Amino acid sequence: MIKEMEKPIEFGTYIHDLRKEKKYSLKIVADKLGIDISLLSKIENGERQLQSHMLNGLAELFDLDYKEMQIQLLNQRIENEFGDEPFFLEAISILKHKGITK
Repeated sequence: MIKEMEKPIEFGTYIHDLRKEKKYSLKIVADKLGIDISLLSKIENGERQLQSHMLNGLAELFDLDYKEMQIQLLNQRIENEFGDEPFFLEAISILKHKGITK
């Protein structure tokens, strides 16, 4: 289970920590995600972003909740893209009032 956090998790660091904890090689995880070792290494080091199609493989491999991972990934992307905008929270509030977010 992904821990509840105020800030979105950094997926690269998270994957790296899980992989080390389970003593999985880069190859084992990369094969499960259908990517090469080089790309996984870049994701773990924050040089590339995790893609949503990789979540299912991660959830299966590390026995994690897919829905929670999807929410965290979307949260991270939204905050990274728009978090520094001066009216970010106001925009989110408007979306919530319109029923676009729940």
